[in-house]
Amino acid sequence: MKDKLKKALKPKRYQHSLGVAKTARILAQKYGANVEKAYIAGLLHDCAKLPDIKEQMKLAKKYGMEFDEVTLKCPAVIHAPLGARHAKEEYGITDKEILDAIEYHTVGRANMTLMDKIIYVADMIEPTRDFDGVEKLRKMADKSLDKVLKACLKQSIIHNIKKDSVVHPNTLEAWNYIMR
Repeated sequence: MKDKLKKALKPKRYQHSLGVAKTARILAQKYGANVEKAYIAGLLHDCAKLPDIKEQMKLAKKYGMEFDEVTLKCPAVIHAPLGARHAKEEYGITDKEILDAIEYHTVGRANMTLMDKIIYVADMIEPTRDFDGVEKLRKMADKSLDKVLKACLKQSIIHNIKKDSVVHPNTLEAWNYIMR
């Protein structure tokens, strides 16, 4: 899997994927999830993050995938559901827990599973990430997965608002679910 992924991704994206896989493994050990599944989901989470959106849409068309209007307004998230399909077709992944974690790693969803939470958080805090507040998130991840997930969702929502971008409904549903 690593060799195939390394050939498919740009070096920086591949290093990010390795960082997410390692971080996911650590979080899985800490919070009682399947360590191997977390590593695989982390490794493959960006397997369909092709260099530009046109290539991603071409791959989606190959798989017969269509996206709703809101998702099309958030092109940066298309690689996630596309990645779940690509992981199945190109990497032979059939485990629903892994595929779901890949699918929801960018936007989250209401009632996220333990694996969903781990991959969502690992993607945001892995070692190559460098943004204001990432160190605080990394420290939070040592104490509470649910608290760091909430902080990561908040970070994502605020980031999109500051950019005058659409906030994906799944992210808002995840936030509202946690707040209830």
